[in-house]
Amino acid sequence: MQLVVLDGARTIGGTKIYLREGRAGFLLDFGLNYQRWGQYFDEFLRPRTARGLFDLWQLGLVPQAAGIYREDLLAPDFSAPLGAPALEIQAAFLSHAHLDHCGLVGVLRCDLPLVASRLTLAILKALQDTGAAEFYGELAYCRLRRPNRSGELEADRSSAGCVGRPAHAADGAPSPQLQRLWTTLPRQRRALDPRPVAPPAPAYGGVRVRVYPVDHSVPGAVAFAFECSEGLVVYTGDLRHHGRHAHLVDTFIADLQREQVHALVVEGTRLTRETHDHVTEAQVLDNARTVVAARPGRLVVADFGPRQVERLQTFLQAAHETDRQLVVLPKDGYLLEALAAADPGFEEILRHPALAFFDRPRLVRDTWLREFTNRHRHRLVDAEAIRRDPGAYLLAFSFFDLVDLLDVDPQDGVYVYSSSEAYGEDNRVDFWRLWNWLLRLRMEPHGFRWEGADERGRPTFGGGFHASGHIHPDDLRDLIRSVRPRYVVPVHTENPAWFGENLRGEPIRVVLLENGEVL
Repeated sequence: MQLVVLDGARTIGGTKIYLREGRAGFLLDFGLNYQRWGQYFDEFLRPRTARGLFDLWQLGLVPQAAGIYREDLLAPDFSAPLGAPALEIQAAFLSHAHLDHCGLVGVLRCDLPLVASRLTLAILKALQDTGAAEFYGELAYCRLRRPNRSGELEADRSSAGCVGRPAHAADGAPSPQLQRLWTTLPRQRRALDPRPVAPPAPAYGGVRVRVYPVDHSVPGAVAFAFECSEGLVVYTGDLRHHGRHAHLVDTFIADLQREQVHALVVEGTRLTRETHDHVTEAQVLDNARTVVAARPGRLVVADFGPRQVERLQTFLQAAHETDRQLVVLPKDGYLLEALAAADPGFEEILRHPALAFFDRPRLVRDTWLREFTNRHRHRLVDAEAIRRDPGAYLLAFSFFDLVDLLDVDPQDGVYVYSSSEAYGEDNRVDFWRLWNWLLRLRMEPHGFRWEGADERGRPTFGGGFHASGHIHPDDLRDLIRSVRPRYVVPVHTENPAWFGENLRGEPIRVVLLENGEVL
């Protein structure tokens, strides 16, 4: 058995791991490393589509390996991958649908099978259907490129120019609704090159793999356990023990206690951030409900992370109990439709009478948006309706949607920041801009304030409006001691030294791998 951390050894995010057992090789996640990405790119400076993989390769933002990338993304003058060490890979296992774990899947070979939960596959498809057409974000299907006379990569406009990725639903047989979602393009209204979702395989490359649903801030998160010759090699992905589904982690731990775990590859996100609070999702609901109920007649805006459906449920319940409607963006509604295609349990959220969709003015509407608004036209709410009766609504907007509040003109509105409390210098200015918006719109802030008179200040957070998606240090220590692996390999952390300090005296060897090193 060989285990290589390709990326994410000492950073939070960008996780890319290679596992080899015998002749079989697997990728465990293939995420976007926001920290390193931000050293070169921002909102207006992006990789050049016409150069394909070249920019990411030259800047070290993808592993220097051959045999794993799409050939249609290799420009004619780019032969560097041919001289790189080759990785033998049978499949890519995706723990969940956060972009720091799956955001660079778009550059992987189009014939490489993705193995993920049914909900994760549904989210990947929804993200690509409704998102920008960046080549590295082609998570569910590939829009093939070919070089023009100048050697620039252009999209293939032929009928064979769009290829669906092969996928296995790791946690059960896919429903007909999920199959239809995965194999249909909303923009072309035609089927993809047929790549239906396969059910779980008995083994991948001869290796049996166990799948464990875990508690995280995005639906469909799973951990994987690979049955290797030395024992189980377990990759936790991201998980926590304080959400609505904490019992899933209890089941995960109990099962591993009965096994010989050779290596545990585990996250450590909160070892340097958010350790002062241990807020649960139930506490977030209590606090949100208190704020909303105490402000009748005033518009409330809730800001929480994308794909954080559990938080959406929290504010939906708060809205319902205070006789309001939760108004979300159509993109969020499309995501709920995709989740319902994978799991009918999400149909209850999608059809909830307190849920509505914001109808913002647009000059051009993509096919998916036009079709979505037609399906839900009786549930659309525009800025004028909110302006007439602000106390009837709870509006789910992020920082990037605040410009639409100029049409609403909330007067004495209320803003609840319910997203991640972690930040760095790269996004500190965003919080300064957010504070300026709140001052301009005269909104009462909760969960976030700006300390300082100008952009040299800093944001502060509090009030119990955010429950982390990551495991608390105390729970992490208990998990490792309960599982008792032979080796622990920390990833997704900026404080790997914590593991040695907190597992001292345990019969567990902590292996601190740098990117590219092999266990």
